[in-house]
Amino acid sequence: METKSVTYREVLRWNDDQALDFIERRRWPNGPICPKCGTTREPYTIRRKVKETSKNKISRLYRCKDCKKDFTATVGTIFEGSHIPLSTWLAAIFDIVQSKKGISAHQLHRRHGITYKSALFMAHRIRLAMGNGSFEKLSGVVEADVTYVGGKTRRGHPIVHERTRDEIEMGWRKPSITPGQPHPRTKKTVVLGAVERGGRVRTQVVKTESAAEVRPILAENVDLPNTHLMTDKAGAYRRIKDFGRHDVINHEIEYVRGDIHTQTIEGYWSLLKRGIVGTFHHVSPHRLPMYLNEFEYRWNERHVSDGQRFETLLGQMQGRLRWNFRQDSQG
Repeated sequence: METKSVTYREVLRWNDDQALDFIERRRWPNGPICPKCGTTREPYTIRRKVKETSKNKISRLYRCKDCKKDFTATVGTIFEGSHIPLSTWLAAIFDIVQSKKGISAHQLHRRHGITYKSALFMAHRIRLAMGNGSFEKLSGVVEADVTYVGGKTRRGHPIVHERTRDEIEMGWRKPSITPGQPHPRTKKTVVLGAVERGGRVRTQVVKTESAAEVRPILAENVDLPNTHLMTDKAGAYRRIKDFGRHDVINHEIEYVRGDIHTQTIEGYWSLLKRGIVGTFHHVSPHRLPMYLNEFEYRWNERHVSDGQRFETLLGQMQGRLRWNFRQDSQG
């Protein structure tokens, strides 16, 4: 019988002890495991009296029988070293996984009564945990495309001359950008994405849209010999046909030709940009990969309920503490 997943109302009612119970069950379903040495021997349990003024009331401390080190369920996770209550952490995680276009740090800080700095710290750590732990290549019918993330250039968008279908077929091409105007993609961040139809998505920030950079990333993330790849006519994909089946759709003439199209990845780009523009308003290039993790996770877990998505994320919190927030904020 399938167990019922938790709901948002239940998570909001939890105190710190109940939140710690839930984290322990998700991290150690078969009993505590020492994060220091990895032993599964039953550890000593030490009950520590917590002062009433303590912010993060973790009263369950274990001592390993082998390495004699003390540990809790939060060691080696995104909760380690944080003074924010665990109940607030879990409520914020549920807010992020159930919001289709994301939730801003300002809204988290207003909703849960914490400072904006704490809310931003929590949101970035949660996005770090949303990164794909496994690395199974995409296969089947896969659509790949490149998009540009960022605001308008300072002088505005250039005037783009429209070309009719007859002019394109005749080979007559007018200049696409008015001389003297900046290109609209000059200061934008390039993002490469690939999505299985009805399946997973994977995105990555790249420096340029060149073939030398795009092709190795596609080969690393997509099982090209067993994949029907569909892209636009960009030059970066010209040699892909040497590694597997590859169909091209020319967006200057048509967008759909039978089953050949890139509408799935275009829909994902729309969701990503609506979230960035409407919720976060501005994302710096060096933090963009973490926001890509967030949207990827929600897309890949879109077929399950919010409670299941929440529980799945809690199950991959272990070993995610690899990012220095202070160093990143100074960069």
